[in-house]
Amino acid sequence: MAPLPLYEDFAFLKGHKFINLPFDYLIMKITIDKNHLVVIENENIPQTKEYTYHVSGYMFSDFDKWIIVLHKKAWKIINLKNLSDTMSVAYIKWATNNLQLTMELDAVKQALWLFNSFDETSGESYFFVPNMSDKDVPIKNQILEKLNLSCRLKKTEKWITVDDAAVFAGTEKRLSFLFGLVLLYGKFDVKNEELASCKIQLPLFGQYLKHADILDGMIKQLQEHGMFLKSDKLQTSNGIIYQISCTDYEVLEVFAKWYESVEKFEKITKRDFTDDMKKSLLEFIKTENQIPDDGKSEVIEQIEKWILKLLTK
Repeated sequence: MAPLPLYEDFAFLKGHKFINLPFDYLIMKITIDKNHLVVIENENIPQTKEYTYHVSGYMFSDFDKWIIVLHKKAWKIINLKNLSDTMSVAYIKWATNNLQLTMELDAVKQALWLFNSFDETSGESYFFVPNMSDKDVPIKNQILEKLNLSCRLKKTEKWITVDDAAVFAGTEKRLSFLFGLVLLYGKFDVKNEELASCKIQLPLFGQYLKHADILDGMIKQLQEHGMFLKSDKLQTSNGIIYQISCTDYEVLEVFAKWYESVEKFEKITKRDFTDDMKKSLLEFIKTENQIPDDGKSEVIEQIEKWILKLLTK
C-alpha cells in the first residue's frame, strides 16, 4: 500500500493542521530521474541530506523523494530514505532490445592469461590458474575446445598452466573478458535448464591484488551501459577472493548465447519475471491514485519503449 502524504514533514505546513488537504495541492511529478529510476519528484519534502544506496551492485545517490519500488511482488510508493533490504527499484535502460554482442576471443584469452609468472630455471614466462584441481583440467579443456579457443590447460609440477596478452575497451570485450573468467573461475546457476545467475570466485594474492582495481573499473563501466554485476572481496589467509555475481538477465542472455556449444539454457529466470513485473508496473502507474498526472503519460511511454531492470538492495 502506498504511503499517505506526510504533511507534518512539509516545511510550509509547520505549525498548521489540515484535515482534508487536496492531494494535488502538492507540487509533484512522476519522472525517470538522473539515476534512471522511476520516482515522484515532490518539492515539498524537506531536503536535509543526500542518501547513497547499493542495489544489485549499482551505486546511486540522491536527496529524499518518493520512489516506486517492488516488494514481495507488489509495487509500492515509499520515501527514498526508507529504501530497505529486499526492495527492488525500477531501473530504465535507454535501449530498445538486447545487445547482439559477439564473443571477442582475444578478450576471453586475456581472462585465461590473467595470472602470469616467471620460471627461473628455464628463463621462460608462463600463465597459470591458481587453486584448480587436477580433475578439473580435462573438463575445462573440453569446454575450451567446444568454444573454439586454442588455449589448453596443462598440469605441471607446481601449477595448472595455460598455453599459447591484450589491452581492450568496449562492452563486447569487457563482457568477453568476464565470460573468460566464468569459464575458469566461475559457474552458472542452472535449475531444470533454466539459468538464474552466474558467479565468479577469483583468488587474488601478492602482485595480483592489483587486478581487483581493474575489475572494479570494468564493472563500473558496464554499469554505465546498464549492465549490472555485483562484486565483493572476501578476505582469506592466502589473500582475497574477488567474487562477482550476476543476475542481470541481459548479461546472462549474452553469456548463454556464447555458451550454447557447451550447454543450452532454455530460459533466463529473471527475464520472464521482469517481463511480468513490467506489465504490472505500467498498470500500477495508470491506476494508483497517489501518482500525479504530471509526467505520467511520458513515463508510461518510456517504460513501454525501453528496457526495465529490477535492482535489489
